[in-house]
Amino acid sequence: MSWFAAILLPRFSLQAVLRWREEDGNLPGAVVEDSTPRGRVLELTHAAAQAGVWPGMASTQAMARCSSLRLWPRSPAQEQIVTSLLLETANTFSPFFEATRDGLCTLDLRTVPGKDWTAWARRVVERFAELRLEVRVGVAANPDLAALAATRAESVLVVQHSAAFLTSIAVAEVDAPPDLVAVLRDWGINHLGELARLPRSEVVDRLGPAAGSLWERATGRVRRELRLVRPVESFLESFDFEYPIETTEPLLFLLRRMLDQLTLRLREVYRVAAKMRLTLPLDGGAAYERLFSIPTPTLDAEVLFRILHTHLETLRLEQQPMGLRLWMEPVAADAQQFQLFESPLRDPNRFGETLGRLAALVGIERVGVVQLADSFQPDRFSLAEPDFIHVSETESKSPAVDLAMGLPLRRFRPPFPAQVRLERHIPAWVFSEKAHGEIIATAGPYRLSGEWWDRGAWAVEEWDVELSDGELYRLAKHNDTWTVEGSYDAALR
Repeated sequence: MSWFAAILLPRFSLQAVLRWREEDGNLPGAVVEDSTPRGRVLELTHAAAQAGVWPGMASTQAMARCSSLRLWPRSPAQEQIVTSLLLETANTFSPFFEATRDGLCTLDLRTVPGKDWTAWARRVVERFAELRLEVRVGVAANPDLAALAATRAESVLVVQHSAAFLTSIAVAEVDAPPDLVAVLRDWGINHLGELARLPRSEVVDRLGPAAGSLWERATGRVRRELRLVRPVESFLESFDFEYPIETTEPLLFLLRRMLDQLTLRLREVYRVAAKMRLTLPLDGGAAYERLFSIPTPTLDAEVLFRILHTHLETLRLEQQPMGLRLWMEPVAADAQQFQLFESPLRDPNRFGETLGRLAALVGIERVGVVQLADSFQPDRFSLAEPDFIHVSETESKSPAVDLAMGLPLRRFRPPFPAQVRLERHIPAWVFSEKAHGEIIATAGPYRLSGEWWDRGAWAVEEWDVELSDGELYRLAKHNDTWTVEGSYDAALR
């Protein structure tokens, strides 16, 4: 016998809105179609229902009925995230499932071991409770019956006897054409059990094929195939504030809770976080975005939180945040075994946190790994984000090859401005803060140029000079401007 399970998120839109607002769940509140006065109430809390508010009521009428009522507009972004959570978690229980409708997922339990469906369904409820979601689970012999069981369940309902269960289901509870429901009500048929006692052929002759389909559902004989789907891995959490945020405390509070949820979801699919992207929608319509590369992919929420906290400590925005988005890129856990002579960083994440603090102090554009540009222009480089790789001791300690390149040049950054006196087009005296005196020997000029076809065209004339005190320097001429570029290391002469 085949078994199916339906996982239902009751009050789907309301749960999506209140997922990060648990403290508001006990207050009178309702989700409305839009924020206009004519917006209709879609779903509401128990406190709002006790105050006399019901679904379909205009928001102005609801506020008149309950003055303390809080109205939240429907959040498609949050609903999409909750739907991803539903499918993603269902995939951990069974590989065969369908997205039946918003807030409802149906699973085929053919590959699920065990027969104690009540205990299995309770584990499903507990798993979703960890994700801050309330679910109801129905288990039955066919998908439609399982969905009905989920709607009638307080938490878990396993239907062992289909006929007895369907007897108590009202016709209005199933998805049936309204005109057919009205005709059956006129006939005095209000429950599926009453419809099942009628002959199918006569029901079809009088009411049409739709009544025949409803009769088959009433008798529990429907056997349909699931429209199987595969969840798209999107590890994203978001939140929209009602008002602009002026301090970082609300951001840090939510980020810590989001990290707990995201790491829990990654753990369920045996992944770790390799990157994080923080997005802050601003009240002016723009958005601030920052991508963080995690030195060693991890599931440690404390490590991930320190990375975000370090960045937000010194972040200054011209406009105030109106929301928060946190995305993670999942990767498989690294199970690499180090070689005998490899010397990895003791704690790459701690090192990355230190780099983050340095970036906060001096600016992110001034921290990184030097990357030489593909150009002959002297001192042309850029800073790239560090790549935390393992360095082999045998490579790092290998003897340097003698390439006979001459003395090492210690460059001054920035170079010192200088005045140079020429004799017969050769430098004879130099006057600067770093080098001053008569030039007794020269080598050059070494003329370099490049990118003449672009606006970044450059040309430089370099001289190696020896002063009367024995010091060696490199002078450079850019157009008509002279600079002292660096000095040669005296210890190696």
